[in-house]
Amino acid sequence: MTTANPIRGEADITIGRESFRVAVTFSGLTKLSQATKVLTVDELYRRLIGFEPFAVACAVRTLIVADDDDKASAFSARILDDSNISMADRDSWQEGIEKAFLAHIEGGHRHRDERSSHEMAEAAILGEQGRPS
Repeated sequence: MTTANPIRGEADITIGRESFRVAVTFSGLTKLSQATKVLTVDELYRRLIGFEPFAVACAVRTLIVADDDDKASAFSARILDDSNISMADRDSWQEGIEKAFLAHIEGGHRHRDERSSHEMAEAAILGEQGRPS
C-alpha cells in the first residue's frame, strides 16, 4: 500500500488484522452525517473519537479509500467482522481518524491561502493583515 496523502485528508488505520486507508472529505462527512443522523461535525467527531460502534461502522464504510464501491463494501465487511474488530482497536482508530480530520482541515487551510510568496511578503512588509484569497 502506498503512503497516505495528508493533503487529501487521508490516514492509515489498522483494525484487527486489516490495514486500510480513510479519507476525510466533505462529501464523505455528508454521507456519514446522513447515515448517523448527526447534524454537526463537532458531534460527529466526538462520536468517532469515542469509538461509538455504529458511528465507527458507518465511518469505515463511508470514508474508506477503495477502487470502487464493491471493493469498499467487501473490505468494510472484513474490517467490521466480529472476528476482526474489538474495543482493543480503539487507540489505533482514534489515532488514525484524528490524523485524517486534521489533514482535512490543514488541506483546507492550504487551499484557501493561495497567495503567492510575493503577495505574502508584500502584506508583511506593508503591515497589511493580508487575507487569504
